[in-house]
Amino acid sequence: MRVEKISSKFPKVKELVRALNLKPLLKVGMENIIQTQSVYRVGYELTGFFSDGEELQKNINILGKKECSYLERMDSRTRKEILEKYLSYPFPALIVSFENPIVDEIIEIAKIYNKPILKSDHRTLELIRNAKFYLQKILAEEVILDDCMLLDVYGVGILLRGYEDARLGATVELLERGHKFITDTRLKIQNIANRFILGSNTAEKDKGDSHFYLFGKDGNDIDVTTHFGIKSTRKKKKVTLLIELEKWDEKKFYDRLGLDEVYEEFLGFKIPKVVLPVRKGRNLAIIIETAAINYRLKKTGVNSAEYFWKESKKLIEENRINKKRGLVVDEKTSMPVRYIKSRFNLTILNGEQFLDTRYINTTGVHRPSLALTGYFDMFDEDGYKGIQLFTETEFKYLESISKEDRDRNLNRYLEEKFPLIVISGVKEIPEYFLDKIRERDIILMQTKLDTPSHVIATFSAYLENYFAPAVSVHGVFVELYGFGVLLTGKSGIGKSETALELIHRGHRLIADDSVRFEKGVIGDITGRASKLPYFMEIRGLGIIDVKALYGVGAVRISKRLDMIIELQELKSEDYLTAMDYQESTETILGNEVSKIKLYISSGRNAAAMVEIAVMNLMAKRMGYNSEEVYLKELKNKKCTNK
Repeated sequence: MRVEKISSKFPKVKELVRALNLKPLLKVGMENIIQTQSVYRVGYELTGFFSDGEELQKNINILGKKECSYLERMDSRTRKEILEKYLSYPFPALIVSFENPIVDEIIEIAKIYNKPILKSDHRTLELIRNAKFYLQKILAEEVILDDCMLLDVYGVGILLRGYEDARLGATVELLERGHKFITDTRLKIQNIANRFILGSNTAEKDKGDSHFYLFGKDGNDIDVTTHFGIKSTRKKKKVTLLIELEKWDEKKFYDRLGLDEVYEEFLGFKIPKVVLPVRKGRNLAIIIETAAINYRLKKTGVNSAEYFWKESKKLIEENRINKKRGLVVDEKTSMPVRYIKSRFNLTILNGEQFLDTRYINTTGVHRPSLALTGYFDMFDEDGYKGIQLFTETEFKYLESISKEDRDRNLNRYLEEKFPLIVISGVKEIPEYFLDKIRERDIILMQTKLDTPSHVIATFSAYLENYFAPAVSVHGVFVELYGFGVLLTGKSGIGKSETALELIHRGHRLIADDSVRFEKGVIGDITGRASKLPYFMEIRGLGIIDVKALYGVGAVRISKRLDMIIELQELKSEDYLTAMDYQESTETILGNEVSKIKLYISSGRNAAAMVEIAVMNLMAKRMGYNSEEVYLKELKNKKCTNK
């Protein structure tokens, strides 16, 4: 496999302005280069304490409501001195997230240092999240791979490598079986925020007439878009499984139990690897499908009724315990501290006996910064009482002030009763700090992650997923061609029957009857079953287990919501007027979701109509609008006839 490294492409401030819809308050330095994925919220600098770390050298800086309020209370002379020193550092840009009376003063000083000042309409935490997501994506490490294919098989991103003839034949058969093709040459892979590897076709696919090609030997190329349709292609996919094809070797032992976990590293990220021997008579497409399903099976759990029964009993018992403790189970308003300890393998330094009796109630992960200076006026706002993070910087600051001020500020700070304090990148914790922690029975843990921005990003992503806003909707949630589609309509219209036929056609069920939607970290709406998954009610049959009847390939745990299709009964008087899809949108958890109405009646195949509606949406998102093309051609034809 040939690997070609891509030179890093650093975005400019003007690109950040466009991506985040920022308003330049001081339009200078728009050509400044952004070199890191990190975003820094200003803190200690406002007290006159400056560190020479990358925060003030390379990171995008953000000034929030709390910081602006702190600056406003300073006398003008002190404020000017601090701002002059702060803005002299070479960070690329400062984003202000809150209207305040000192912006003009900031702009006046920023002009001297050619520092761009930008304004966001979002709240501070939302701005930080959006900026991090953009920078992590645009600055992701990437390389180009040749001699391998990237396919989407049952929602699993499979990197297919090895025996060329077998690889080409298996790919064609997989496409015939309805799977999706990304590319077979010059595959670009990116490490997205150390969370996953994203593979994409390096060709430009924004235009509707751009086609995907499967390159064969001797120039016998296959136009995938023409032969298999637009539904068989996609521009990018997360790489989750590597399959290596090799000629059968009678002397070699091949894994027959599947107990050994083998991985291969790409850009520092380990991908599970499966080696498939190739010989005559082996249907590789079926085996590759099985490998994909097996991968998903490991992700979903044991495929047995006993497993679900045991899980149900665990859930019932957990709900009983939570209700006894007074927790709101459905809304997930509290998380036991033990969850965060187990999730990130934290080392307990104090308070182990309180792991199950103390709870996290907010997604915030905060470095105390201003609190250690004695400023607590806004400490009750915006969830500042969440997980607290201490690094070398915090302890250096505490050492820089007098013992009297340190004891007073630290005592006041520790009165806030935080769920826990996490130590990161500290070689030796001061004894005075440990004594105060023990006196107050505070939970203290240490993480192996030594970069503050990494700790905050990792913990925040986990907490925001756990506490995500949620709503339950009546309908059937299915996945078609990689799109999450919610089928709605009045009771008895045929939602479940339509979904069942879609499953027969190779699509997947996420939830039937009651669908729980959650708003994730990056703003996507994700749906899953509210209670036990994979069960469906069909009139005349009763309750069926879709996973048991059709296999793991017929179901999915969760999926992003892309489209809502409302099924309505076609009345006789609607026959001539209800010909289009009646496109509109519906708001779910603050997001506008595409919605259409489909009129169904006897003689109309609802499942086929749903498939066509989704493919039509896919085509529009790739830049091809069939209605506009048809009207244009019709107009041209009329003009020609005249």
